Amino acid sequence: MTTTTTTQTAIYIATTPFTFSSPPSQAREPSPPQYDTPEAIYNRYKASREAWRATLPPRAKKDDKAYRKAKGLPAKYSKSSVKYALDWKRMNRQCDLGIGKGKRDWTQEEIYAYLDFEEAEEEHAALEEQIRLEKGPYQGQNGIQDCINAA
Repeated sequence: MTTTTTTQTAIYIATTPFTFSSPPSQAREPSPPQYDTPEAIYNRYKASREAWRATLPPRAKKDDKAYRKAKGLPAKYSKSSVKYALDWKRMNRQCDLGIGKGKRDWTQEEIYAYLDFEEAEEEHAALEEQIRLEKGPYQGQNGIQDCINAA
């Protein structure tokens, strides 16, 4: 009787997996700021002020104080209102200039524009609520879908 023995040897070679380099990323255009961000609010404020200035005669007073008076906006806000606007849930303490560009403090004009916007939004919401209550609470609303459609 003949016996044969066989030995098997496995050789493992550690290599890094073959990877492809990712395609170069294309520079994205920055998305426009959302409706209620401080930057968007201030841009609308500036556009409104410039449109107002365009309607004035050449020698008329065209500073921000005159604009606020003409639009019926308060000339100043209290310190507590400014502190409210600079809360982290609203404007935050400083304006972020972008990645690697740092931060800066908000200007008084930017803070006032934000507070004007907040006040106008609150008045608008109160007016809508008053209209709903005059109709009668929840009249004609039959569920979640009606609430979604109203929004």
